[in-house]
Amino acid sequence: MDGRAIRSLVNHPALDYDELRFDYGDVVLAAIGWGEWQSLERSLAEGLACTSDADERGEQVEPAALHAATVAFRRARGLIAGDDYLRWLAERSLSPADLSAHIVRAVSRETAAGRLDEVLRAHPPGAEALVNAIRGEAILGERLRSWSERLARCAAAAHGLAAEGEEPAVPDAITDLVEAAARCRASGLTEAQVRERAPRVAALMAAEREFCGRVATPEGIERCLAEHRLDWQRFVWQEVAFASEGAAREAALWVREEGLTLAEAAAMAHALNSVREAYCSEAAELSGLLMAAAPGELLGPLAGDGSWRLACLHERTSPAVEDPVLRARAAGELVEHAIERHLAGRVSWHGKH
Repeated sequence: MDGRAIRSLVNHPALDYDELRFDYGDVVLAAIGWGEWQSLERSLAEGLACTSDADERGEQVEPAALHAATVAFRRARGLIAGDDYLRWLAERSLSPADLSAHIVRAVSRETAAGRLDEVLRAHPPGAEALVNAIRGEAILGERLRSWSERLARCAAAAHGLAAEGEEPAVPDAITDLVEAAARCRASGLTEAQVRERAPRVAALMAAEREFCGRVATPEGIERCLAEHRLDWQRFVWQEVAFASEGAAREAALWVREEGLTLAEAAAMAHALNSVREAYCSEAAELSGLLMAAAPGELLGPLAGDGSWRLACLHERTSPAVEDPVLRARAAGELVEHAIERHLAGRVSWHGKH
């Protein structure tokens, strides 16, 4: 067995929440319960199949592309020095070859987009190949870290419920979790390990759902939206890009002094005209101007992205509970704040993930 396979990891401690210890087997089983482990198995199977397909076709990832992706990976994690990079990998029982294989799978899968089902049918990877590669895939894709952090949040949710004298019901969830795990080919967990961990993991998952439901109440969501009535506004605006500052200023004169609409000015200047929509936090450098503008007001010229732009605010909508995006954002913020109260100072991390 490859010592870097997922089987070698499941009994290693991942984190402590107060006096409770969770190993990576708990993390993997929770990911199965969330349906995210299955997604990882599928994408890895596709990547392995696409790599085999590319090898059969004599197609290789260009060395320059592999180097660029490796550099991007290192920069994203602050691993600029070679020693830091190698140490980071070694701490996770990985090697540069593991990262290269991860990148090659990703590139091959992207290249084969649109025919992934076909390639997977032609080159189905065996279970052992999945087991030996999935640990590196989970770490290098940062999924293991994300799952570990979410499991800690589940423990915090359980602590929050317990503080209120509550305990979620989980009998059916245990059975569902055991059955889901049995369908996963590469978890590294034996049936006995799954059955041992399932009651606690299912209880934590149920606690997360129950806690979120208690915190993200309709009243709380409305209160959160009211607190964000300015920075969560939604804007609809027209934007026209000009090749030069002079052209933008001339068009602005047509609008402000001659009464043309911005669309008419764009057509006369043969400039790119578009209507955009975004929440305040997504409008980047325009957000402050749009917040201060009145509907119909012309903004600019504004420099950026190799062009000069004029913008005209069409509509500004205050956050409302009917907006599903903002309702979900408010619920998330309420849960985040509540969870943090039960996380602070209680979590200790063991593994490198």
